[in-house]
Amino acid sequence: MFRVEDLWFSYGGDYVLREINLKVNEGDRLVLLGGNGCGKTTLLKILDGLFFPQKGRVFWKEKELKPGTLKKIESEFRKSVVLLFQDVEVMLFNPTVRDEISFGLRQMGIRDIDARVEKWGEKLEITHIFKRPPAELSIGEKKKVALASILALEPEVLLLDEPLSNLDPRSSGKILDLLWEYPATTVVATQNLSLAPELGERAVLLSEDHRKIYEGDFESLLSDRELLLKANLLHIHRHRHGRVVHRHFHPHDWE
Repeated sequence: MFRVEDLWFSYGGDYVLREINLKVNEGDRLVLLGGNGCGKTTLLKILDGLFFPQKGRVFWKEKELKPGTLKKIESEFRKSVVLLFQDVEVMLFNPTVRDEISFGLRQMGIRDIDARVEKWGEKLEITHIFKRPPAELSIGEKKKVALASILALEPEVLLLDEPLSNLDPRSSGKILDLLWEYPATTVVATQNLSLAPELGERAVLLSEDHRKIYEGDFESLLSDRELLLKANLLHIHRHRHGRVVHRHFHPHDWE
């Protein structure tokens, strides 16, 4: 589905991704892990064709993603590959929730708009807010609306940036179930070590110097304290057990 070859990317200063090589096969459920600023979000945006590398190449279904090529396959690509931003506020701009979910469907010329809006509204339990403006919703509700708007396209690939942030435990559980039920290739970015194994089957770890330092199963990764420290996914602080206060390592379990 994706092939990344020796990718380097910069926003104009230092490189925020260095020497990234990655293959994502159809049906893969991949989790990108790393601390803030390691390049997870940037890599998702490159896979979504929003940015292009200064060095290296990126392929989608063996078609290279670069400005000239992407323009020729844009319609097919946008129906197939969708990105959920971490800050979903930037995705919401329509007058009502119903309009928001149907917007992408209208842009793509899909016919069964009403049926899809109802289907995904029900699955995400947001039909009761269809008439409300997205700007009035809670952060968790906005997350569900944004997710419904991309799932309504019924894409082949889901690129998800911290999809469970700002959700309560019940909503997180339901969305986890929904994501596992949906038959898509999935690439999820998170720094939450506790939830990471629930979000996918293979881990890719990015370091603070913006390189890939691990790819493989979660069991091996989670038992490697030195590697997790290098990626800023473990921290140490004072901790109280009854009257006993001591210091030990904790995972980075917030978004």
